[in-house]
Amino acid sequence: MANLLWIQAVCCGGETASLLNSDHPHLKAALDTLNVTLLGHTYFHDQALGKAEKVLNECAGGKLHLDLLVVEGAAYLAVPQASEWAPGKPLTEWIRQLARCSDYTIAVGTCASFGGVMACGRNPMSATGLQFHRDQKGGLLGAEYRSGAGLPVVNVPGCPAHPDWMVGTLWALRANRLGEADLDRFNRPRAFYGKLAHHACSRNEYYEFKASAAAYSQQGCLFENLGCKGTLCESDCNERLWLARTGSCTRGGFPCLSCTSPYFPDGFLPFFETAKIGGIPTSLPLDVPKAWYVGISGLSKLACPERLRRNAVSFKPAWSGRKEAAEDGQQDNRL
Repeated sequence: MANLLWIQAVCCGGETASLLNSDHPHLKAALDTLNVTLLGHTYFHDQALGKAEKVLNECAGGKLHLDLLVVEGAAYLAVPQASEWAPGKPLTEWIRQLARCSDYTIAVGTCASFGGVMACGRNPMSATGLQFHRDQKGGLLGAEYRSGAGLPVVNVPGCPAHPDWMVGTLWALRANRLGEADLDRFNRPRAFYGKLAHHACSRNEYYEFKASAAAYSQQGCLFENLGCKGTLCESDCNERLWLARTGSCTRGGFPCLSCTSPYFPDGFLPFFETAKIGGIPTSLPLDVPKAWYVGISGLSKLACPERLRRNAVSFKPAWSGRKEAAEDGQQDNRL
């Protein structure tokens, strides 16, 4: 049996809400499978004043072994942030002390991982992630931090993170199947962040032929005009679907904002239009050479079947049968 302590720092609670929507397995089954005792969580436990502080003190003092420390939300460095659990000490100091004695420390959500929304703009409170500030190592715990098991902070970003990413990471740590070699350059588990959200997107046929939507709710690709960053977002969102395994941002007609990235949100502005220079998007895909993309995009448009060209700017599929098939065949012969 392992002890798990979940700390909420500066956050909206999105990771907790996402975790509560875990459906395969459900959260209770997941905790049972992980064989963990939940020592504390603002929502899941009756954390009466004094009781929570006792748990924190026992963990920090080594009287109660802490196997898994999970932190949700960014940390303020400019001002001391009070803890509603234990107001006698700033929350950042609690996190530092607990991280020193935990076997594993996990940052869930982009705010805890990189600063995220809390660190955007002018950032007057100096909000930061646990071991990264955006894409630079450091953060609250410092670049050299290692947990008791010898790992850096394991980052599970997302706004919010998928429940599978959180449960799967905890399971891999409990099973001793997640080592430093299994983490990417931003300490994210490669199993979940080794692909792009673009992969398996239901609009990829439109993307390949550069058949782009001009307005929301149209059928075409959202990359060229409407600000979709799915080709930059390192996650498996379109394979590991959300909301009872039925959807994703792009499947719902909404552009990917690349919320798993350390550059989110500032680095992906504007959100709902595509910045361009000379008609070429400034944020080009990660999975193809940039020169190749620029060269092939024009040819792709020339080869675009009429069916895709028409459907891309339609609010419902316009394909109806033989007439369109014949038009496609005539166009293919001309090409």
